Amino acid sequence: MNNDVFEKLTALFESEDADLFKPKEKRKTVTADDRLLEGFEQIVEFVNKNNRLPSKEAEDMKEAGFYARLASIRADKDKVEKLTEYDELGLLETDKIPESLDELYAMDGDLFSGSELFDISRLPKQKREVLVMGEIAKRKPCKDFAKKFKGLFMEQQQMLADGLRKLTPFLTIDQLLPNNFYVYEGMMCYVAGFGERERKSGGYSQQRINVIFENGTESNMYKRSLAQRLYEGGFVVVDKDFELKNEEKAVGYIYILKSLSEDHAVVTIKDLYKIGVTTDVVEKRIANAEIDPTYLMAPVKIVASYKLTGAYQPVKVESLIHRFFADAKVDLEIIDKLGVSYVPDEWYSAPIEAIEEAVDRIGDKSIVDFYYNSDSQRVEKIK
Repeated sequence: MNNDVFEKLTALFESEDADLFKPKEKRKTVTADDRLLEGFEQIVEFVNKNNRLPSKEAEDMKEAGFYARLASIRADKDKVEKLTEYDELGLLETDKIPESLDELYAMDGDLFSGSELFDISRLPKQKREVLVMGEIAKRKPCKDFAKKFKGLFMEQQQMLADGLRKLTPFLTIDQLLPNNFYVYEGMMCYVAGFGERERKSGGYSQQRINVIFENGTESNMYKRSLAQRLYEGGFVVVDKDFELKNEEKAVGYIYILKSLSEDHAVVTIKDLYKIGVTTDVVEKRIANAEIDPTYLMAPVKIVASYKLTGAYQPVKVESLIHRFFADAKVDLEIIDKLGVSYVPDEWYSAPIEAIEEAVDRIGDKSIVDFYYNSDSQRVEKIK
């Protein structure tokens, strides 16, 4: 961020409009819809973590509770309608969800004939698990796969085998681009294109992307959804000579994290995210989250990561973000294993769409003309 923009923002903070950025001393009311969404998100977390739906016969009471909760939601049309826009795994679909890849093969006949597409011997071994059932349910056969895409995948596999291409870790959402290949859970996928942004409730929008998978299926998933999966051990397929020095060097990363804590005081806070800036790779920063009070003594997952280049100063960018969302800051007291009390910084209760919009506006330098309205939970233009 150049000094002129930062000085302009500083002047704004010190002007008569500075009250727009001051926290208001009030608690957010938790509604029945908030609790419904929070409960559903816990089920989604379970599916993502365990790669399966909760079981009715589970010995673990929490898992059995998730099963009962999901069944109750599916049986209530009003609840399904309220949660549909958040159901990116297809958990609320009434059609039968395949319980395994074998069942999926049986459902799709000879779609998967041609075993060369399943030759993933050259791809990383650590992520060759069965795909999440909800994710399978959201995919459909790609009608033009044999004609348009099969040859592209075979070419990429051969180039990897010949050493002409290589895999590099997926680090930021900036790496997610049309016409690029990625490796997601041991399977190669191709981003065929970006769709129009969809307007969601609250005035925000999300963008869908057309993703073609090496097994002949495709999905119009949200851009953020694929990015979140690629953060967890995903790769970008690049030319053999690709080096970070060929791009504008990163001086830091803006990160958005979500806590995986099961503490009641944490899970009951709607839209709780940690927002900050690091000069290191985000994965290294969060490596020991479960023993670090900064991360609420629990694992976290990366929701988004954005690269900062030499035009930005990480310390100033972090200060800007924290001032911008000051009204949404949440103070949580955490007790570590030694009984020492901490109040971690950088945790905020704000919709992910608002946070992403703020980051985008930092990028185009329009942030100085906006503020975060905690009442409407939206980024709004200063009048």
